[in-house]
Amino acid sequence: MRNIILIVTISVFFTVNSIGQNVGDSPQTKLGFTTRINSEILNDSLNLFIHLPFNYKKDKEFPLILLLDAHTSFKAFSACTELMAYDRSIPTCIVIGFPQYKYADFDSTSIESKMDKLAKFVGEELLPYIESKYNITKKIIWGQGTEITTYLMLDKPDLFDGYIADVPDFSLISDKVDSKNAFGNLKDKNVNYYLFENISKDTYNETFLNNLKSNAPDGLNWHYNISDEPNKIIYFLNNYMHAIELFFNDAEE
Repeated sequence: MRNIILIVTISVFFTVNSIGQNVGDSPQTKLGFTTRINSEILNDSLNLFIHLPFNYKKDKEFPLILLLDAHTSFKAFSACTELMAYDRSIPTCIVIGFPQYKYADFDSTSIESKMDKLAKFVGEELLPYIESKYNITKKIIWGQGTEITTYLMLDKPDLFDGYIADVPDFSLISDKVDSKNAFGNLKDKNVNYYLFENISKDTYNETFLNNLKSNAPDGLNWHYNISDEPNKIIYFLNNYMHAIELFFNDAEE
């Protein structure tokens, strides 16, 4: 009799426990896989890191978040994106990491041509490839310590709906970002831009901030924040999560 009661008790326990668990819970979520694509523009074959959300279905639509600096950012940032979506503070997203380092060895003499080539790759090869595989709605790009996202926002505002510049260094494109005509390509566009700084860095971009305040067009919905957080991992992750939450809140308004 005792054995029967024990078996029934254990059965009930496991039944209740299984009912209480959500099949989309984070321990069951695989964080990404790698695929390889060929680029005629970059004249290279390169890896993309792709994370599909826990509720992914082939015919369902999802926003896209493109992460630069993917070798260091992909796992942590895609996990944070998944956690925020699971908490319903943002919608579930497809996160794709592009390791751009090899194609972004900029200097003052080559930056325009390198940026143009990178933008051409993103617009003519990378995004069409992603959109051929997945049903994409809104598109966001994030990059830390680089001028790439801001350059693309100013030069190619149609590529993405949101641009996140996390503690960028504008030293090589200061003429472009500080010009009163910097926002000429943004006329009649609707773009979200998020600029983050840290007071412990030497790349504080006060001139560009003043340019935004004075000359940004109405269609450029921009946000700015400066942090005194000394740990760069903490402030990069915090800035990223803050920006994507702002983006989706703005999109709902």
